[in-house]
Amino acid sequence: MNNKKIAFLSAFQYVIPADYEAWFEDLAEKGWHPQNVGQWSSIAMTFGKGEATKYRYVFDMQSSVKKDYKLTYEEFGWEFVGQMASSFLWRKQYSGERPESFSDEENLVNRSKRFVWAVSFSFIIMFITAVIITVCFALNFTQLKFGYYVQFLLGLLISYSFTFYLGGVMRKIHKNKNR
Repeated sequence: MNNKKIAFLSAFQYVIPADYEAWFEDLAEKGWHPQNVGQWSSIAMTFGKGEATKYRYVFDMQSSVKKDYKLTYEEFGWEFVGQMASSFLWRKQYSGERPESFSDEENLVNRSKRFVWAVSFSFIIMFITAVIITVCFALNFTQLKFGYYVQFLLGLLISYSFTFYLGGVMRKIHKNKNR
């Protein structure tokens, strides 16, 4: 029996924070727990097999961390699991009623706004890239050899695909801002 498994692109599959948290919680109930969560864990996250446990996970994005941010979570019994860029992963073991991490709906909406702003930045970068590639392709259309056509078209396909994906992510998070 394998005691480790790797989940690829999990942060891109579960773009709504509440869905990502539910995914972690489901895995924990099956005995799979994240190990060494760090910068590249959104690309590939390693899980170790252990005891099936009921954990409440929290995925919280903080663009600028206040001095007492970690201490506040820890004082309320949350365990720091790791950090992916500006997103922090916390968990708390429980039995009975599932603990809440955000005290009210306003905090949930604010968390969703932080995620939308982060994705918006990537969306803008990809949109600008797509426009630049489109303009360069249009301006050089008659002078290009076949190989360059293929490269430009591939660049257009990739940049517009990411742009549409990120736009969909922003819309999905915004529609589910109360979760």
